[in-house]
Amino acid sequence: MTYNLSIKFAETERELSLIAGLRYKVFRDEFKADGDSFDHFNKLEWGPYDDSCKHILCMANFPDKKEIAIGTFRIRTLNNTDDKYQIQSEFNIDKLLERKLNLCELGRICIDSRFRNGIILFEIWLFLFNYLKEKNIEIIIGVASFMGCDLTYHMNSIRALFDKYVSPETKMIKSNQEINENIFENDSYNEVEGIKRIPDILKAYLRFGCRVAPYYYIDYEFRTIDVCCVLLIKDIPNYQQKMLKKGFLS
Repeated sequence: MTYNLSIKFAETERELSLIAGLRYKVFRDEFKADGDSFDHFNKLEWGPYDDSCKHILCMANFPDKKEIAIGTFRIRTLNNTDDKYQIQSEFNIDKLLERKLNLCELGRICIDSRFRNGIILFEIWLFLFNYLKEKNIEIIIGVASFMGCDLTYHMNSIRALFDKYVSPETKMIKSNQEINENIFENDSYNEVEGIKRIPDILKAYLRFGCRVAPYYYIDYEFRTIDVCCVLLIKDIPNYQQKMLKKGFLS
């Protein structure tokens, strides 16, 4: 399959519609998510919050002139102190916001299943980090999702995350949901199996130095178990920094 990639911020109604269609295909058709943001008649996934965000669009362009939307990230930075990030509906990040660092929220990240070879995600990150440099962003925050609401099914992975990938910054973040914080304390778990079953996108974030809060939020409408992820740009390992050098070029 020969194609060229183009990556940009969506600007037109058509480009935004392509993103909404891709999100429906991935989140609804593949992962069976649901909720008020899903337009089942037109097969689009889009909510009011999206209108105040920037959206990265990755297209595959084929020799026969065919174009396919294959990847997208949603980005939000705040200019008005009265505004809120969507993540604040699930997690209390007040302690992090008190640090007054330039923060960017990522969300609704998805890639067409036919193109999940790692290359597409990395190319989008190259584009993203160039933008982060321009905006002097210091922290990226967002949620990573486990599909389905069965906590016991994902127990090994969630335990592995909480045991290995919590930092002093993320430890202060709490879930807005009333949960049993001791649910895992007395149970043994399979760390190897847990790491293996962490979603691939989250694994990529962890390699870049991402850390998680030791709490989860069950989104019964979207049908996911969410964990809060935080990445301090200064904490990206040197090897990944070198890989992203291309993305930091002026």
